Amino acid sequence: MRWRHRPVYRPLVDLSTMEERHIIITYRLDRATFQELCAQLEPDLMSAIRHPTGIPRLVQVVSVLHFLASGSFQTTVAMALGMSQPMFSNVLSRVLSALLKHMRSYIVFPQVEDFPTVKGDFYALGHIPNIIGAIDGTHVAFVPPPTGMNRCTETGKATIR
Repeated sequence: MRWRHRPVYRPLVDLSTMEERHIIITYRLDRATFQELCAQLEPDLMSAIRHPTGIPRLVQVVSVLHFLASGSFQTTVAMALGMSQPMFSNVLSRVLSALLKHMRSYIVFPQVEDFPTVKGDFYALGHIPNIIGAIDGTHVAFVPPPTGMNRCTETGKATIR
């Protein structure tokens, strides 16, 4: 008879030893907001740790925030945090579902009637006209498509000449 061993998860991340600046750079949240988010998501993530080899809730949130902040691949993030890609895929699905329930607490879109005020506030702040929102201060460069590629057609698909 062949014995099959259960995998044992060994956490590779310890936020208590990380500098605040490093947490913000890696996860795009400060320590206090991170802890608040973990507490909010705790009821939704309880089922993941019912057996002793489950991934702790904190590590689930850490892994998903790292994935979202870095734009990396699931395999890369999973390996960096000591889990398999299929396991991370399950964690990602679970945490994103939990985040969606609390989305309105963290993401606020201005209403159309607020656009003039928001535009004025952004202009006063940085002298950039016609800004109605920002995402964590990240600058995204928009570049035209490569030579030989038309812009999107009416169907929303790019065409190549």
